[in-house]
Amino acid sequence: MADPSLSPSNATSNEYNSATNVIHVYMEKPEEMLKPWSVNSMFSYIIVTHSVTFLFGLVGNVVVVVVMVGDKKYRNATNLFLVSLAVADLLLLLVAVPLETLQYFVVQWDADAAAVCKSAMFAMLLSAFASVLNLAAVTLER
Repeated sequence: MADPSLSPSNATSNEYNSATNVIHVYMEKPEEMLKPWSVNSMFSYIIVTHSVTFLFGLVGNVVVVVVMVGDKKYRNATNLFLVSLAVADLLLLLVAVPLETLQYFVVQWDADAAAVCKSAMFAMLLSAFASVLNLAAVTLER
């Protein structure tokens, strides 16, 4: 629980004013940090690009998995590797893209987010290695 003596209501006006002055030395309007679209001029383009990539990647990879798994005439070694590649891409899309987009909305991650960061990095590396190994297997199989 937070120390009640550190709350703004218990701070003297001199302490509060001195802390506010220190913040204003570095930033003219610190409240602007809560509005990422005003800090980053490319914010809307980044969010649109991430959204389009996420949607097309999700739909495309799901279609590949459904078609390859659903139709028996597509069941061969090469297509099995392509399904595995699509699943690896889905893992990357479902973990990396939302977290990458979220970083534009979060000013600073707290200490509790360490597990999320480590898990996300694990999933991204796993997906990257799986993609490379799948492409190598398709190349060698041909």
